[in-house]
Amino acid sequence: MTTARFTPLQIAFHWLSALLVLTIVTLPYGAELFAPLLGGKGGVFTLHKSLGVLVLALTLLRLCYRGRKVSPPIAAHQQSRSQQLAATAGHGLLYLMLLMMPISGLLFGSKPINLFWLVEIGPLPFSSNVRGVAKDVHMVGQYVLFALVLGHAAAALWHHYVRRDGVLKGMLPLVR
Repeated sequence: MTTARFTPLQIAFHWLSALLVLTIVTLPYGAELFAPLLGGKGGVFTLHKSLGVLVLALTLLRLCYRGRKVSPPIAAHQQSRSQQLAATAGHGLLYLMLLMMPISGLLFGSKPINLFWLVEIGPLPFSSNVRGVAKDVHMVGQYVLFALVLGHAAAALWHHYVRRDGVLKGMLPLVR
């Protein structure tokens, strides 16, 4: 079976996003561990927020590229309509969360954000009500994102080990 390949740029976007999201998620939960390396807990959250802004920018670039470059057909003829809908919905929700999490994180902060210790922005001028809603969205959203990432990884493994249809190989770097 010939594996449908994503473009090298699509593959780079995907794996860079994955690496960034895993790092962002790890930082707050491992704050005690990372604090000495990053100049305290403030440094941990500086990196967390900076990487979040990077994910926002990367996701916008991904969406622009996706609008110009069609993804390869992924065994659509071998999937039921419900599987196709689930895949489309899952990807759509992942993109939504990759936009919503950084935006809600930016909105709920009341202090300036120091991007990679280089540039300071904000704080954004929003009411405490908006900040409260944004914080709630961000806190609940992390669990939605966890579930989506786990579901995405599980689906990729299901395609690879159960269906054996080459879908995972199409997104792996350095695999032909």
